[in-house]
Amino acid sequence: MDIKIESMIFGWDERIPDVLIKFINSVTLTKDERELRGLMEVFARSKEFNRFFAFGYGSHHLWLTQRMASDPAKCMKNRLLIVEF
Repeated sequence: MDIKIESMIFGWDERIPDVLIKFINSVTLTKDERELRGLMEVFARSKEFNRFFAFGYGSHHLWLTQRMASDPAKCMKNRLLIVEF
């Protein structure tokens, strides 16, 4: 898995770095797309992860973006990171 950070991380909440590090560490342990999708099912059930981040899939990648502090229903314009599989 290749993880590429594409934009700045906004630390508007003190828990964001911990959640993001846990996410990145977990992703680095996955071996293929199947494991990554299984991992994302676990993260998708986390209220804290969903409060700060949104994710989705492209044909050969997973993307992650940060939610806005002012309106968590909206996301930042740029992707935070991409995981290529």
